[in-house]
Amino acid sequence: MSTTATDVQSPALRYLAEIEQHIEQIRADVPALAQFGHDMAQPMLAGGDISAPRVAAWWPREFGGRAGGLMGLRRRRGRSLPGSSTPPGSDNDVAYIATPDPRKWKAADDENLQRLLDDGLRVFVNGRREDVGDLASHDGFAGFTGGADPAQGRYKFNAIEPLVGFREFHQFVRGWSAAGEMIAACTRGGKMPIIYMSVWFEGSHVRNACFTKKDNLQEPWPVPLFHDNLYIPPPNPGAIATAFIDQAVSIRDTLVAQHDRLVQAAEWLAEARQKGKRTWVVGVGHSYPDIFDWPENDDSFEPPLTWGPSISNLARGIPEDFAEGDTVLHMGYAPVNKEQVQHWMDRGVRLIHTSPYGPALDMKPHDNFLWFDLPWPPGDQAIELPGYSVKILPMSSTAQTMAYFAILSEVAQRMGWEG
Repeated sequence: MSTTATDVQSPALRYLAEIEQHIEQIRADVPALAQFGHDMAQPMLAGGDISAPRVAAWWPREFGGRAGGLMGLRRRRGRSLPGSSTPPGSDNDVAYIATPDPRKWKAADDENLQRLLDDGLRVFVNGRREDVGDLASHDGFAGFTGGADPAQGRYKFNAIEPLVGFREFHQFVRGWSAAGEMIAACTRGGKMPIIYMSVWFEGSHVRNACFTKKDNLQEPWPVPLFHDNLYIPPPNPGAIATAFIDQAVSIRDTLVAQHDRLVQAAEWLAEARQKGKRTWVVGVGHSYPDIFDWPENDDSFEPPLTWGPSISNLARGIPEDFAEGDTVLHMGYAPVNKEQVQHWMDRGVRLIHTSPYGPALDMKPHDNFLWFDLPWPPGDQAIELPGYSVKILPMSSTAQTMAYFAILSEVAQRMGWEG
């Protein structure tokens, strides 16, 4: 389902039309992302570890410890650890980082980044070469995924400009596409990384725990980076990135087809703000709201919509004192819990809800409940790797980004937050 930014007037549709254009920009870069993944895989195949150090604060949680990602991801190790039982780092160790917004962050002043470069790790970057400024020529950088200009977008709210941008979307899609290409390149080198099975799936705890190398001599107990003697038919270069991008396109098209529900969601949220009621947004993934890099402990800072913690359980994910007219946008992982939904509807809270499991079959319509489809795969593992026991790569952050910014575009126009 194709739309163009010049054909539509609705803010949500205009945003989703622009997303289509950005997806095609990323698709054109698939060969480069495949090369990035190949280059990252080679030192790992030669015995190196991979870590996701904290440079952009949200990235270690997005890339690490989650379904569809690497179980054998390491905490970054120093070069000199006298008296420690932790082995020293290898010359083949890889760091996969994301860059913060370069308008707020200067790479040359970042002590964590400088330490990575000083320690001799091969630093692969989910971001643009321009993001690291004068450091771009440092030979410690092994590759960049590329991305969007952080100033590109629409609307303004106080100091936040653009309010609706594209940088986040690029970092999710490019970052995971490149990681998928790294996994594929490992299989072409004869090794398969161990991938987390979603904890939402039956049997996952047992399956994941069986890979832990445990003894009674020391801790922590690591998970190896690769399976022992497991052959997976190698995908062609670019195949995994293309499959991930194709799924993002499908989700975008699903959002376009239910434009009316996105508009209604925005009307509810804007009305709540206009009437002095509270708004609450939950994206049950690993990155929001941290990816916004909003100031902490600053009472003067006001977000356009208030974000809550990443909790699927509606009984815990919504403030207990929410009442009539307060409005919640909740993008969850878990199946719909009808009792919890009913509790908030009975209190007069307007609940905009979605889950990859779909709506409850016998959920009756209610004036305070709005469902929209956001069909990323349950368990948040998106891409089939024929011959492997679980799918790879999570789609939730990509899907939630498209839905949230489409709705926020509508809210911004209603509130007059013009850039």
